[in-house]
Amino acid sequence: MAKRKGLSRPTKIFWGLLAVVLIAITGIWGYNRYMQKKKVEQLYQHGFRLLEEQIATYIKENYSGVSKIEFSPIFISGGGQHSFLNLDVVPVVYDEYGNKAYLGKSIEKQGYGSYGTGDSLRLAFDSAGEEVIELKDFDADKVYDVSGYKTLPDFAKLKSNPLMDKNVAALVENHQLEAVEKSSEGSPGIEIVYNLEIRKGDYTQWP
Repeated sequence: MAKRKGLSRPTKIFWGLLAVVLIAITGIWGYNRYMQKKKVEQLYQHGFRLLEEQIATYIKENYSGVSKIEFSPIFISGGGQHSFLNLDVVPVVYDEYGNKAYLGKSIEKQGYGSYGTGDSLRLAFDSAGEEVIELKDFDADKVYDVSGYKTLPDFAKLKSNPLMDKNVAALVENHQLEAVEKSSEGSPGIEIVYNLEIRKGDYTQWP
């Protein structure tokens, strides 16, 4: 019986090199995909850090009786074939009596708007791949480009926010907050806790 010939040395070298090339291509593709994901996550975190500071600063400077404000994780929803990608955060306000209440959620079946890319924030990359971060001020009919800032610049502070004011007033009327009032004295001693964790899910179901 004739002995089967094995692969020739050149053939073995060819297949070995091909395997190395394929592994390298797969590794580069995986690395690039990972880096792109990290870049997008950093954009989300940068934008929401500025949005959270804008919200917290408005409450700190315009409401008395507030002891603390903190934020939910950044929730990502939608983005399927038939829906847009939405990112939202829930501000949590504490009064000086230990009560806490959630902004942006329905109260007695009345909605008060969300805090995220649908209403308050625009996030994108420009043609050069640089971050684009814009905070919206509907009352002043302005959009603030804060792309190059790590903390909130003074020009992007809100002078007024009727939608948030109605939301806070409704929380007080609903007895979720006590002795929280619109005041130029503000709450200078307020504790602020930012949250840049990213989660998939519906912000309305948190916590």
